[in-house]
Amino acid sequence: IWYVSVDGTDQYGYGSEENPFGTIQYGIDSSSNGDTVLVNPGTYSENINFNGQNIVLGSLFLTTADTSYISQTIIDGSQDGNVVTFESNEDSNAVLCGLTVTNGYAGGWPDGGGGIHCSYSSPKIEYVIITENTSNYIGGGIYCWDSDPLLVNVIISDNNASHYGGGVFLNGTSDPVFENVIISGNSASSYGGGVCNYSNFTLKNVSITGN
Repeated sequence: IWYVSVDGTDQYGYGSEENPFGTIQYGIDSSSNGDTVLVNPGTYSENINFNGQNIVLGSLFLTTADTSYISQTIIDGSQDGNVVTFESNEDSNAVLCGLTVTNGYAGGWPDGGGGIHCSYSSPKIEYVIITENTSNYIGGGIYCWDSDPLLVNVIISDNNASHYGGGVFLNGTSDPVFENVIISGNSASSYGGGVCNYSNFTLKNVSITGN
């Protein structure tokens, strides 16, 4: 387990509970397949990339099952790019859990997914809030291209895309599964305020409302 804290430091930290790293990306880069990166509460202004690491990245919700840690542990993209990126063939052992993903920005094609950009990968995203992200083209909240992610207990709300898929954009060669997901309050200028879908996705207990 690698530990990250807003009070930690990448320069002098060891990634231990007593001496944590200061950024999530440094924790990812220090990890190996099968590791866990445990993120303490706070706001982390960064844009992270799993870089092919099949690891578990999560808040203290992972160890406590306390859902309050989801809203207390925030990755803020500062409108400086996709907040979370999966693009290196990550599989279902790559897990994002118990965090809020916000304030991301995706530019023009093919850079979709202000909140989460997922291409050629199949991660598991659970107990995550994806909110107030924007895209200058497609997929304000999450964008999937040739990907089969599993989303469980996820809220996708108040995201915006200038063209397609304010909340979610899914292309035709993706087969995602959404289970216990709420997609609400998202907007797009052209198609799919909530979801712009060309995929063969599976919905289980999903609410798509107010988009």
